[in-house]
Amino acid sequence: MRRPVLALLISLTAAAVPPARAQPAPSPGACVLGSTQATLDIGDVEARIFNTGSLFYGKGSGDHYLVPKAAGRSPVYAAGLWVGGRVGGQLRVAGGTYGGPPTSGMDFTFWPGPLGPDARPANPTDCSAYDRIYTVSRPDVLRYNETSRATDDLRDWPYTLGAPVLDGDGDPSNYNLAGGDQPAIRGDQMTWSLTNDVGNVHPAQNTPPLGIELRTEAIAFALGRLDQTTVYRYTITNRTSATIDSVYAGLFADPDIGDGVDDYVGTDTTRGMAFMYNADNQDGTGDGTTYGVAPPAVGFQVLEGPVGLPNGRDDDRDGTADEPGERLGLTASSYFRNAAGGVAISSPNDGVELYRYLRGRWADGSVRREFGNGYRQTQGAGTPFAYAGDPVTGRAWSEVNPGTGSPNAPGGRQMMVSTGPFRLEPGQSEIVTFAIPYGRGTTNLASITALRRAALAVTSAFEAGYFEPQRIGEITPLPIDQAVRLGAPSPNPFSARAVVRYAMPTGTRLRATLIDVLGREIAVLADGPTTATEGEIAVDGAGLAPGVYRVRVVVPGAERFVTLVRMGR
Repeated sequence: MRRPVLALLISLTAAAVPPARAQPAPSPGACVLGSTQATLDIGDVEARIFNTGSLFYGKGSGDHYLVPKAAGRSPVYAAGLWVGGRVGGQLRVAGGTYGGPPTSGMDFTFWPGPLGPDARPANPTDCSAYDRIYTVSRPDVLRYNETSRATDDLRDWPYTLGAPVLDGDGDPSNYNLAGGDQPAIRGDQMTWSLTNDVGNVHPAQNTPPLGIELRTEAIAFALGRLDQTTVYRYTITNRTSATIDSVYAGLFADPDIGDGVDDYVGTDTTRGMAFMYNADNQDGTGDGTTYGVAPPAVGFQVLEGPVGLPNGRDDDRDGTADEPGERLGLTASSYFRNAAGGVAISSPNDGVELYRYLRGRWADGSVRREFGNGYRQTQGAGTPFAYAGDPVTGRAWSEVNPGTGSPNAPGGRQMMVSTGPFRLEPGQSEIVTFAIPYGRGTTNLASITALRRAALAVTSAFEAGYFEPQRIGEITPLPIDQAVRLGAPSPNPFSARAVVRYAMPTGTRLRATLIDVLGREIAVLADGPTTATEGEIAVDGAGLAPGVYRVRVVVPGAERFVTLVRMGR
């Protein structure tokens, strides 16, 4: 029943420049796909990562996104990144869904390792020397600080390939673990890998390679409101001498809420998220492979898009459109079906159809409209978003209320979220970050409400800087006033009590407050002159809801925020 679908492309919607003369595409190598896999498992998600650009699906099977872990069920069968753009009018795409030979659908088009000055792999016939996914965690670093014993991946952290490092020995050009350098870990556990799209041909997509490197950070969290969420941060670099224009990046997903034939899809544009939920309150038989009563919902968020081309919109919602450096968010969401309904609403078969889906259109190029199933309707406004109404309240266009007088027939769905267009000059990189939140309530529709709360927590934590790497297990200086040093919260995450240690001259005026993810000040922790050169700021967990908080520390001429997580269980 499952037909290889596709993941994400890169639409070629118009860049605001005339098309340049096409330059020759990089010559593909003859590499085999990477065989390495890794697992995120520090929180309440177990997610399998593959070195092919694929998430949760590899080696002939999928469904390895277990949340909650103890339940052993996977609401997502497969996912993966697609990137595409235009060079002088020529379409070039990379990505994949299920792999396999070209006749079986869109195959994987990312291979291990970097590209050289000619935008080709160092060894075009064998990329296996780079077939490795590195996994590091905060506990790994803490254990090393205490025992000097390092895991293989902590010891071998590939800084020469671009893996990020927090400098600790005063030399930013090296990675000296014994000297104090640390991997720049986002969240509590992170995988890092480097792939490219020139390792072999792209027959299923029927396009040349783009000539890009892809640095992938898959991120998980230990406890609190984020422990059932994972995050995927992609750094896309153009290694050719040509400008890649009209670039889009997106995340393909094939979710199955237990029984994969009774699902609906929707979009919440206020949270930059498309999502899947069960069409009714009973999923399958509840026999251990399905969810039974009150099935969950799962979402796919664009947390951070690239710096976009001018489009007349205020994408970052700061009141100004098209200012320099303005980043895009979710710009389109699409869905497609395995079979019934005709080719135009089925899985894309090549780059042209993918391009149309990423623009928010159907595979035949027709406009999606807010009525019925959206395909070739004679009424309803055009939209790039699939079912952007509210299925919980029934307002506006959703699968619960498509406008026809009765709900849509449920079934198997695949989906994608995308962001673009943007431009990649030679040597330029752009970052795109996606999140996969999860929610389960007392009914199938209440699960959407729970999912929205989870998505808000993810966005709030991201905007509060919680995803930024922080040095582990030591005091670091506050900005401006180097006489003031501030430690990381300990323990973090915490339950009953956490402390932030400081060192500063006696008599320094110190004010410390606790702030929630909405930016509200909820407690004053310290306010007045210090009475000793060292001390601590205490955070009492009693009465605090589980989630992400920040301690704001202000001294004369300096301010700093540190992030901590109150455990949920």
